[in-house]
Amino acid sequence: MLWVLLPVPWSIAAENVPLRTGPHRDVTIAVVEPGVSEVVLTGVSPHFWTAPVDAAFDPDKHTVISFEYFSPSGMESVHLRYRQSDGSMTYAGESAMPIAETWQPFSIDFSEVRPPAPKGDAAFRFHLAFAYKPGSSLRIRNFEVRAPNESERAARVRRDEVRQQRENEAAAILSSLHADFSETISSVTISPESVRVSGDAGKGARLRELLIHESSTSLSAATWVSDEWKGEFSLELPRFADGRDRALSRWRLENGEGKAVSRARWYDSVEAGVTPELPKLTATHQKGLGGIPPIPQPDHVLFELGIRHATINLVLSPMISETPRPGFTPFKVDGREWYANEPFLKGLETTVRHLNAKEVLVSGILLVPNHAGKPMTHPEAEPRGIYAMPNLAEAGGAAHYRAAIHLLAERFTRPDCRIINWILHNEIDQAGVWTNMGDQPLARYLESYVRSMRLVYHTMRLRDSHARTFISLTHHWMKPSFGSGAYTVRPLLDLFGEMASAEGDFEWGVAYHPYPQDLRNPDAWNDRDVTGDFETPYITPKNLEVLPAYLAQPRFLYRGKQPRAILFSEQGFNTPTLSEADQRRQVAGLIYTFRKLPSLPTVEAWHLHRYQDMPDGEGGLRLGILDEHGTRKLGWHAYAAIGTDREGEYAKIADEVISAPAE
Repeated sequence: MLWVLLPVPWSIAAENVPLRTGPHRDVTIAVVEPGVSEVVLTGVSPHFWTAPVDAAFDPDKHTVISFEYFSPSGMESVHLRYRQSDGSMTYAGESAMPIAETWQPFSIDFSEVRPPAPKGDAAFRFHLAFAYKPGSSLRIRNFEVRAPNESERAARVRRDEVRQQRENEAAAILSSLHADFSETISSVTISPESVRVSGDAGKGARLRELLIHESSTSLSAATWVSDEWKGEFSLELPRFADGRDRALSRWRLENGEGKAVSRARWYDSVEAGVTPELPKLTATHQKGLGGIPPIPQPDHVLFELGIRHATINLVLSPMISETPRPGFTPFKVDGREWYANEPFLKGLETTVRHLNAKEVLVSGILLVPNHAGKPMTHPEAEPRGIYAMPNLAEAGGAAHYRAAIHLLAERFTRPDCRIINWILHNEIDQAGVWTNMGDQPLARYLESYVRSMRLVYHTMRLRDSHARTFISLTHHWMKPSFGSGAYTVRPLLDLFGEMASAEGDFEWGVAYHPYPQDLRNPDAWNDRDVTGDFETPYITPKNLEVLPAYLAQPRFLYRGKQPRAILFSEQGFNTPTLSEADQRRQVAGLIYTFRKLPSLPTVEAWHLHRYQDMPDGEGGLRLGILDEHGTRKLGWHAYAAIGTDREGEYAKIADEVISAPAE
C-alpha cells in the first residue's frame, strides 16, 4: 500500500517529529490538496499504520500524537496502539473526535503507556483505528508526534489527581475487606412480606440499609433503620418500602458516628412461598454452542448438532425505556413505571423456548453497550470499550440496570422459557474493550463488578432457586494483555472470590474462554507457552485441567463444601483458510478437546464459538463450523458426530493431524 505524505511545517522544531501514513485497511487515504490528506472509512475495521517513525522520535520526550482535522461527521473515537516486540498490540490511548466544521486540533497523550525506546528500530510504527460508520471521512494536516504543550501537561496533573482518588478508594475497599469487625450480621432471610436481619451488635450498634448504587465502604444517604441494639438481635423489617423491594438491599451495623462496625450482608436465604418451584436442570453431556442465531422455528438446522448447552447475548439497553414508545409495554419495578421492548423480547423468548423444548440449557450473557451519557453506562467508561460496566455509581443508572434485570427475571424464569445461568459481563480481565469502566485499580473495578453480579444473582434467586451467576474471563491466566484496562486473571479471580464471600457467600461459577494460545492457530496441542501448573501464562485446550484444579482449593468452595461450576463458555478453532487441510485442523482441535472433557466433572459445558464464520467482524478469524455463506465445513460434521457412534471417523482425522510434525 502506498504511503501518503502528510504536511509538515517547513521549519520543524526539535519538539516535533513528523509522521506519514502507511499500510491501511477499510479506509482510503488520498492527498486532496497540498498539505491536506483525506481519510474515508470504507469497512468495519478502519485503521492505518504510520510509516516507520523517524529516528528522532524519543519516547521519553515525544508523548503526544497530534494533527489538525476537519470532519463534518466527526468520529465516535480514535484509538492509538503500537506493536510490542513479541508481536502483540498494546493499547496506548484514545480520544473522541467531535464534529469539526473548521480545522480543529486533535491529540492523544500516550505518556502512561510509552512504547519501548525504538532507537535503532527502523520498523517502529504507530497504529490508529477509527470507530464510526463506513462513509464517514476526515481531513488531516500537520500529523506528528511531539512533546506535550502546557494544556496537555495540566491535563496530566488532573488525570493524576483522579487516579489518586481512585487509588485511595481502592485502598479503602481493601482495608475494609481485610478488617476485623467487632460486630456481625450473621444472616438475612427474605419472606413474602418481610426481611429478617440477625446478628450480634456487641456493646451497641444501629442497622443501616445500603442501596444498590452505594458501595459497601461508602457512607449511605439512607437513615438508620433501627435504634441502637446490644448483643444478639433478630430484627423483622417490612420487605417493601415505598414500593421498593428491600430484598435487593445490603445491611450493615454502624456506630453512632456512622462508622461501619460490621461487614455489609446480602440476603442468604428465602422462606417458602417466595420463590416458585422450578426443577434443577442437568445435561447428559458438555457439548454446546455460542453465537446462537435467532431460532424462529423448532426445526432449525443447528439442532442437528446434538447440543445440550447454548449461550445467548442479552444486550440490556434496548430492552427498556423510561418513556412510552410504540411496541413497548409498561411494567413496574420498585414503584416506578418502565416500558419493555416487546418485539425485542419476543424474539429472544422464541429462541429460548425452542432451545428449552430440545432440552438445551441456556446461559445468558449480560452486556451493557458503551454509549456515553446513557443512564445504564458507567459514567467513567472510556470510548474505546465496546461494552461497559453497568452504572452502579449513580441512583438513576442503578435504577435502569435494576429494571432491566427485573424484566429478564420475569420473562426468563418460566418453565417453558428459562435461562438458568447468567454470565457477567464479557471477559472482564480485558476491561478496556469488553467491560469498560475507565482505568481503575483492580479493587475499585471489582467492587462495582461484584455488586453487579450480586444484584443479578439475588434478583434471579427470588424467582429461580437454581439460578447461578458466572464471572467471564479470557484464556489469559498469569500473563495479562498489554496496555491499560487489562488485569491478570489469577489475582483477579483470587480477589473476586474474597470479595464474593465477604458479604455472605453465594453460588457463583467461572465462565472461562480457553482458546488456543494464538487464536489464529488451531493447533492447540502444540501451544508452546502453557504449563500444567498454576503459574501457566494461559489456559488453553492443552491444559484445561488447571482451572478445575485451582478452583478445587478450599477457599473457593461454595459454603466450604461445593466445587464451583465451570462453563467453558466461548472458544473455538480457527480455519485460517477454507482449505481441506485447515478444516482438518479445526476437526482435530474439536476432537482433542472433547477427549479431555469427560475427566473434568466440574466443567458443565463447552460452548463452541461460533456457529458461523464472521471474518469481517472478527479480524479475519473463521471460528465457525459454517462458512460466511452458510456452507457446512468439515467441522460441522465432526461436531455433530461427537458423542455418537460416528465420532470415530473424525477421531482418525484428528490423530493424523495431531501426529504430524509441527510446522
